[in-house]
Amino acid sequence: MLSKIENVNFAEILKKNKVIPVAIFSEINSALKTAELLLNNSIDLLEITLRTEIAFKCIREITKTFPELVTGAGSVLSVDAFKEAIEDGARFGVAPALDFELVDYSLSKNVIFVPGISTPSELNSVIKTGLKFIKIFPASNIGGPDYIKAITAPFKMKDFYLIPTGGINEKNIAEYIKAERVIACGASYIVDGKLIEKGDFGELESRIKRTKTLF
Repeated sequence: MLSKIENVNFAEILKKNKVIPVAIFSEINSALKTAELLLNNSIDLLEITLRTEIAFKCIREITKTFPELVTGAGSVLSVDAFKEAIEDGARFGVAPALDFELVDYSLSKNVIFVPGISTPSELNSVIKTGLKFIKIFPASNIGGPDYIKAITAPFKMKDFYLIPTGGINEKNIAEYIKAERVIACGASYIVDGKLIEKGDFGELESRIKRTKTLF
C-alpha cells in the first residue's frame, strides 16, 4: 500500500528535498500543473492541505497522474479526514496540533503522521508515542530557529526530527534548515496560492528554482 512508507525512507525523502511545499488548491488543473513543476525541478514531495472541498480530489488526481510524487494531506483534523486522504492516495498526513486520536490511528495503520507541537510538554508527549517526525508550528511566531534550539536542548538523547512550518520564506528557510533536529521545512511560499490562482506558473517556477539554490 503506497501510504505505508517506512520511517527511514520518509527521512531520506525529507533530507533530499529539505522543503515540503504546502499547497491550497481550488481546482484540479492548477494542482496538476503545480505538481508537474515541482517534479520538473527535482522536488518530489507535496503537502495538500484539506482546506478546500476539492482537496481530496486533488490528492487523488495527482497521485494517479504523478505516482512518483510523494503526496500527503495537510491540516488533518480528524480520523475520518485522514482515512479519506489515505484512500485517495495520500502517503502521509500532517496536522497543526497534537491529536492523540490521529496519533493512535496512524500507528495502528503504519501510516506516516506528523503532529504539530509548540511546547516542550507537547514535544515530550509525541516522543513518547514513538513518532519520529514532528511539526513545530507556528515556527516564526513562537521564536524561530532560536526557539527550536532551546526546545530541543533537553531532548538530545531522543530520536526525532523537526519540521518547522509557519512563516517560512526565502529569506529565512536556510537558517531554519541549519537548526537543531530540523530535517526539512514546511513552506507555502514555494507554491504560493495567489500565484496559482493567477496562473502565474512562470513566477512559481522561478521561486521553486531559487529555493533549490538555498540548500
